Amino acid sequence: MEMYKNFSWYKDLPSSTLDIYEPNIELFFETMYERLMIWKRRFVDKKERPWTKDKILDKYKFTNVYRDLDKNSQWEIKNIILDNELTLKNLVWKIMVFRFFNNPKTFTFDAKEKITEGSLFNCRKLMSANRWRNGIPDFDKYNEDEFSDFIRIVRESGQNPYTSAYLINSMAAPKKDRDYCYTRVVIPALHKNINNIIKATLSSKTPEELILTLEKLPGVAAFIAHEFYQDFTYISKYTDRKFMKWTQNDYTNVGPGASIGIRLIYPSLEGFKSQRKAIYLLRDNASKYLDKISNQRGEKTPYVAFNKKTRKYEIVKECNITLHQIEMWLCEFQKYWKMQIGKGKQRSEFIPTTKKIIV
Repeated sequence: MEMYKNFSWYKDLPSSTLDIYEPNIELFFETMYERLMIWKRRFVDKKERPWTKDKILDKYKFTNVYRDLDKNSQWEIKNIILDNELTLKNLVWKIMVFRFFNNPKTFTFDAKEKITEGSLFNCRKLMSANRWRNGIPDFDKYNEDEFSDFIRIVRESGQNPYTSAYLINSMAAPKKDRDYCYTRVVIPALHKNINNIIKATLSSKTPEELILTLEKLPGVAAFIAHEFYQDFTYISKYTDRKFMKWTQNDYTNVGPGASIGIRLIYPSLEGFKSQRKAIYLLRDNASKYLDKISNQRGEKTPYVAFNKKTRKYEIVKECNITLHQIEMWLCEFQKYWKMQIGKGKQRSEFIPTTKKIIV
């Protein structure tokens, strides 16, 4: 935590002599509960805004407790994961290409509508992204030059091809721009190594072993490797395919945001191994705290599960909060805490859009 000592919020952290700071563990689960209720009130109860009395959660943008309910993951699940006609190789390839960019607008982009006489590129053969199934070229039809041209056209139109949700690292191609890095280094390397990735996923003895394999890819560090891992869990969660034998409860990363969140709850914990144990502890206690809040509020916690037969999300009684949801919400929780004390980077305002939940 010393690396954060010059930040305005650092002095507001609980004393590092405390093993647990109870007000923050209560607040952690209270905000988790309320974010779940926002989703339920909006998409299940179909109520009009406001969906919460919490002024911070109402006004500012926070991810869903379940990552797969966020709009980018929803697009990936609907357009890639649930496409039963994709071979396993094509499925894994498209999942990973998508998550590198993590922006549905890129893969629904119609290039022919944006090409102008002043375009620097010969894009006659690049009619539109829609000629690619799922908006992403099939593994066997991928062409480096064509895909590079496509991303350049997206950029030329004024649209950022990448997500704004997390930092896209371009250090795999020093002194080159991000588009060059990803279209000329990262994606070609992924294409070259896709068979090795599938083999490693099937043969690795532990999740950590698989993560180490993924981190060897250009442009991949701990965060994006963890994102790929979570996407791989969707294959068995949403379909009858068998691919990776581990779930969201078998592994999680401790990102920088989650680390701060842990520091707010367990102030004396330091180091990756200790903080990772904290995520397990919070997961194991989730039901106890959320049941307590449910009883106080008079509404059951809306745990969400996907029914593969009906292809609908359902509210279930049993607590199914995983390590991954705890890690994600720790990151969101520390953002909430900073908003609450009025320090640090402030969140973007939440402007609802029409978002289809899979049915």
